[in-house]
Parts: sequence; structure tokens; C-alpha cells
Amino acid sequence: MTYSTPEEFIKAADIEFERGDWNGAWKIATEGLQHFPEHAELQKYAHILAPPKVTVVPRDTNRDVAADMKWLKQNRAEYRGSWVAIKNGQLLATGKSYDEVSAQVGPVKNTGILVTKIY
Repeated sequence: MTYSTPEEFIKAADIEFERGDWNGAWKIATEGLQHFPEHAELQKYAHILAPPKVTVVPRDTNRDVAADMKWLKQNRAEYRGSWVAIKNGQLLATGKSYDEVSAQVGPVKNTGILVTKIY
């Protein structure tokens, strides 16, 4: 079917969505974007209805999650209420806030360092 305005594409996508055909609604929205690439509502529809994307993050083979969990179980009472940074079962830092602990250990993203509050 041919639609001549962004609103017609949106209405058609809504109809497909209400029928339970998410893929059909997404196809209509993306087709509408080909004709009206700057239309904000069509951009939103195409984004929300798009198929999910799977991202694979390689596992850090140098990280020992079991040792971290063991440390947490063994030391929970002593550090209750504190923030801690641990890696491979070793305590790296403690503090009263996430910011205080991260200031001691630096950036933790992709380092295998676990920063958490002990409850």
C-alpha cells in the first residue's frame, strides 16, 4: 500500500501494532522513514519497534567471580553499611560512598573490579 504523508504511515503502523504484528508495524515505520527521514515521530516508531539487538561482551577470563562472592559472604558483617571494591576475592578499597571508593581504585569499567555496598 502507498502512503503519502508521515501521518498515514503512523496510522498504518498503529493498525498493524494493534493487530499484534509488531514486525509489520516496524516495516511500515521504516518505510515511512525512507520517505520522511527527518520526521521525529516516525523515527521514534522505527526505533521502538525495531527488533532487539544482542551484544556479546567477552568474559574476563582473569576475573574470579566465585572468589568475590566468597569474600562478600565472609566479610559482610565487618563491612556492613560500607562501600567496597574487590577483585578476585581481594579487598581493594572501602569507603562511605561509591565516589569515595572509585576515587581510590580509579575507573572500574572492564577491569573486573566489583564495587558494591554491603547490606
